[in-house]
Amino acid sequence: MNSERTATTEILTIGDEVLMGQVVNTNAAWLGEILTREGVSVDWMTTVGDHRDDILEAFGRAASRAKAVIITGGLGPTPDDLTKPLLAEFLGDALVFRDDLLARVQKRFADRGMEMPPASRNQAEFPAGAQVIPNANGTAAGIHYSRGGIEWFSLPGVPLEMKPMVEDYVLPRLREVGLGKRVAVRLLRTVGIGESHLMQKMTRLGDAGLLVEIAFLPKYFGVDLRLTARGGDPADLQRRLDQAETLLLPDLEPHLYARGEESLVEVTGLLARERGWMIAAAESCTGGLIAKLFTDVPGSSEFFERGVVTYSNRAKTELLGVSEELIARHGAVSEPVARAMAEGLLDYCPADLAVSVTGIAGPAGGTAEKPVGLVYLGVAERGGDTQVEKFLFKGDRDMNRQRSAMAAVRMLWERLRNVT
Repeated sequence: MNSERTATTEILTIGDEVLMGQVVNTNAAWLGEILTREGVSVDWMTTVGDHRDDILEAFGRAASRAKAVIITGGLGPTPDDLTKPLLAEFLGDALVFRDDLLARVQKRFADRGMEMPPASRNQAEFPAGAQVIPNANGTAAGIHYSRGGIEWFSLPGVPLEMKPMVEDYVLPRLREVGLGKRVAVRLLRTVGIGESHLMQKMTRLGDAGLLVEIAFLPKYFGVDLRLTARGGDPADLQRRLDQAETLLLPDLEPHLYARGEESLVEVTGLLARERGWMIAAAESCTGGLIAKLFTDVPGSSEFFERGVVTYSNRAKTELLGVSEELIARHGAVSEPVARAMAEGLLDYCPADLAVSVTGIAGPAGGTAEKPVGLVYLGVAERGGDTQVEKFLFKGDRDMNRQRSAMAAVRMLWERLRNVT
């Protein structure tokens, strides 16, 4: 094992279900985020299947390059759960039977009115030289070794069990051994601009010498900028972030919508609520997705009045008053129909802002004149004007619908932000 390594961390996920795509590896993403916030450098993420040789090889690679190894998965009671015996073998340890762990597993089943299955007895087997990481939400105890200058943590793959174990045990231990350092992170969220264009606009930070790292995190509809300051006292970290943000703001306007974790939907809802306005949505190709985005926000009844799905031409006529002649002349996917949908919705409900969407999500239905991905979005303001924008998205059906919905939210945000 290499004793001259830098203070790096490897996240190791074990499980065939992850490699086969049956389970999305949200554990690694969450671990990477929370460790970074703690100032712990994550340099590798590795996934291996439930195979002895592959797991042992992964342990060897991790031991050659990392100061801390965080393993998830493979601690259950079934024959393919190999992490515990193989980690003990790799570190030259042996499993012993622990009555205290057996009693804990039995109690957990008893508390749920169940009898412990015989297979669960092996969860009382534990590496003799390891420390127990308590698991308040499951039967599999976590494992902690401190060997050869490396901190080894083996945790269950169930997120509900794993996350509290990281927060209550792993992070304090990493702080104790000095693998983390003070770090401050700030998120600046933008909309309506791509990553390359944003990079071209940002000309001020490079020469400022503020020792602030910047990462570009592109989304469907914009880019998040993560500013990270490392080392120094908390006041110094915040000062560096404040100075970096001040330098960046001229380049980010008018695209900046949040300083923090708030979503564009949440910010748009907050703006509407502050102005005492209600939003309504008339949707065709998105099938209610815009309404879902808003109603997913707690307290959305204070700013979202209603959503109407008018998928067919008949529905557009009956529920929104869009004339059959207008649809026949321009087609359902057109600027005039999007305009009429938004304005018609305001005639049928007491909302202050109405957004409409009509388009061709795909995969079928496109023509040379109106291809798949063509979408028109309208925003009508009571007592004000109506704006319609044309989009041509290049994704599959789901992506086209997602992008259409978020573009609608962006248009609402821009309208609300500019209200005087």
